[in-house]
Amino acid sequence: MMAIRWLCLVLSLTLALAAPDLSAQTRNNFANPAEYDAYMAALNTRDHAKRATAMEVFIAWYPSSTLRTEAFEQAIAAWQAANQPAKADAVAVRLLQTDPDNVRALANRAYAGRTRAASGDAAALAPAVAAAERGLVMLPKWQKPVSLNDASFARVKEQLAGVFNGTLGFAALQAKDYVKARDYLRQSVAAEPDNLQDVYQLAVAQLEGTPLDPLGFWYAARSIAIARATKNEVAATDIDRYARSRYRHYRGSEEGWPELLTRVAAGEREPPANFAKSIPRMLTPAEAAVVLVEENDPAMLSYAEWALVLRHRDATAANKAAADKVWQSIVAKQQRGGARLKIPLKVISATPDRIEAAITDESQAANVVDLVVMMARPLDPLPAVGAGISMVGVLSDYRAKPFTFLMTQGELAPESLPVAGGPCANPRPQMCTRDYRPACGIRRDGSRKTYGNACSACADPEVVTQGAGACP
Repeated sequence: MMAIRWLCLVLSLTLALAAPDLSAQTRNNFANPAEYDAYMAALNTRDHAKRATAMEVFIAWYPSSTLRTEAFEQAIAAWQAANQPAKADAVAVRLLQTDPDNVRALANRAYAGRTRAASGDAAALAPAVAAAERGLVMLPKWQKPVSLNDASFARVKEQLAGVFNGTLGFAALQAKDYVKARDYLRQSVAAEPDNLQDVYQLAVAQLEGTPLDPLGFWYAARSIAIARATKNEVAATDIDRYARSRYRHYRGSEEGWPELLTRVAAGEREPPANFAKSIPRMLTPAEAAVVLVEENDPAMLSYAEWALVLRHRDATAANKAAADKVWQSIVAKQQRGGARLKIPLKVISATPDRIEAAITDESQAANVVDLVVMMARPLDPLPAVGAGISMVGVLSDYRAKPFTFLMTQGELAPESLPVAGGPCANPRPQMCTRDYRPACGIRRDGSRKTYGNACSACADPEVVTQGAGACP
């Protein structure tokens, strides 16, 4: 409704100040003074709908009048003022049949078609676009009415250009041509900064395009401020919901959004310089992988961070370089097989020779395999599916998609060996902690011996089983 009032204001300004340049004409200039009287009577009718009807009657009575074009234009403006846009458009169509370059009629045609298209009448968009394109061509050629001063004429032309550009911007937005939509809508918003429709659609064009233009967040905040200033809380709420979702997607949180709304609502009329830089963009996982390697020693990264970098190896050249750097660091860390890594994991499946496991939080939550362990010796007994254990071995290879580490020479870490009370597992532990929790080992020959803990007991290849506590 606000945009309709604006169009009505533009048309009324051009017509009220320029109506039909009668300052250069008098009743005596007309061969039939009744023609002049009829026009003036229609012009001076206060009621908008009655004035529009009177102008249409005048056109019917005097089809060859020199005031015919002005009567059409007055009828268009009056119907708009009477909130009868369909009737205004019908008059505009009639005028364009005889005067196809009439900028006032083209503006009405463009806006009326845009309004209907926005309400679901897709067929109305093509003639609206044609009128807008023609209007932009003819606007520079439009002769200034004698009753308009230069400043008023320049302002009216700017506003009519806003109507044309707004229609073309809307059409580009419908076609998802965000580059064109941004260009047209910037011009329409410059012509009328308080036009909620165009300000919001400019925000959408900037936030939906690729790459996203952060300036769209400022225009979204501005459209919310305009909606609230006109008591249109429903529109303000809908725009805020949309803008917040895009803001979270872009930044990763709503940090800074409430402050932006407050600032714009307080009267900020233009985006501050370097506004885009004030909203840091949340990195994509591939971008985050590159930054992770740039800002850290790859050897000091966690297993999950190694997986993140290696998983995105093929995304870009920078990701390839980062992945190569990480893998070289892993190889060096293992001293080319001379040292082994210990990795905590969740068991997804297990056989004596192979364990499929998950090491990252994401993979563990989804039970997705991102580590395959090839055992150094057959494992017995097998760890339970879903158990959290640690394996020691060599990371010898990886696959980027779907991401999987390959560990060879795998063995259970000492802390993951069976606890006191049960048969010893193979392979036997090579190193044990020194904590003292005595365990009684039962040897193959049936004898018993007390060990410092269950690990130490099972490290003895002669021990078959062990139990908690010192031997009797």
